[in-house]
Amino acid sequence: MPVLPGAEPFLFDAGAEAPATIVMSHGFTGSPQTVRAWGEAVHAAGYTVIGPRLPGHGTRWQDMAATRWQDWYGEVERALDEALGRGRPVVGMGISMGATLMLRLAQERGADLSGLVVVNPSLFSQKVAVNYLLPVISRLARSAPGIASDIAKPGITELAYDRIPLAALRSLTELWRLTRSRLGNITVPLRVYRSAQDHVVEPANSRMLLAGVSSEDVAEHVMQHSYHVMTLDNDAPELFAGSVAFVGELLGAAPAGPGGGAEPGR
Repeated sequence: MPVLPGAEPFLFDAGAEAPATIVMSHGFTGSPQTVRAWGEAVHAAGYTVIGPRLPGHGTRWQDMAATRWQDWYGEVERALDEALGRGRPVVGMGISMGATLMLRLAQERGADLSGLVVVNPSLFSQKVAVNYLLPVISRLARSAPGIASDIAKPGITELAYDRIPLAALRSLTELWRLTRSRLGNITVPLRVYRSAQDHVVEPANSRMLLAGVSSEDVAEHVMQHSYHVMTLDNDAPELFAGSVAFVGELLGAAPAGPGGGAEPGR
């Protein structure tokens, strides 16, 4: 199927002299449109940004139904290899399941990453339907209502599926279990941006992440004016500026952009 207009992967190339390369991932049932503005903002600060389209995303939900977490992870790992080929430090950034994939990268290939910025990362669900009914429901139905466009800012729409392929959701729960079991393997500098009100990923996900990682350089930022899709919401400018500042800190440069650097986390 053709890729939906706006859902295309992106490469914002800052040239051979760019001091770092960013790998940036969208989330479950979403598309690169979810993180494109984030990528543009980071690129405007002088960094190369690679934004892959995860397999099965950005076309129709039926395509995603045939994919599994290994397919999505394989694509972000491919993007990481592409970034490393540029010979500069690499920083991972992602939202929701895209954040989960970045955490998995940090577990498997932490030596290749200089740091991570994750937005409303998902590690589990507290919903009864996901925890107890999904194995049964997924045998009776192929899809369920979607989770797209959880955005507080009026008039903004996320380019994502209006249906959740349940076979893919079951695979996501496997990725959650695996990632949760190895949080202690994450040692890279980490910034967590969490929405105070999120109708998709519960706050307990971020609490589990912060309690489980072994990273010494960690900070959490709680955003008060956005829902789940922070990258398209009211707090996006603060997220973008904080991401740029964090990369500057990792490179030993002065914090860039409004908002400065992140405060020490623990």
